[in-house]
Amino acid sequence: MKALVYYCRWHSASLRLRGRDETAVWGHLVYQAETPDEWLQEFRFELKTWRLTLQTEAGEETVQLDDMGVVQTES
Repeated sequence: MKALVYYCRWHSASLRLRGRDETAVWGHLVYQAETPDEWLQEFRFELKTWRLTLQTEAGEETVQLDDMGVVQTES
């Protein structure tokens, strides 16, 4: 989960975990937490592959993270 934590740090987001199983964690990325401009983005993070799936207005976006939480590929 280190890659996800770093990803949040680089994007100034907080993690709000909603669930976990042996393959993934999911929940919300929280931007501008505890301010009137706070907004949430749903995510699912695959623990073994470091693939992060984000819900966007246009649908799902999946990115591949490296061990430092930097996006390597987008699809």
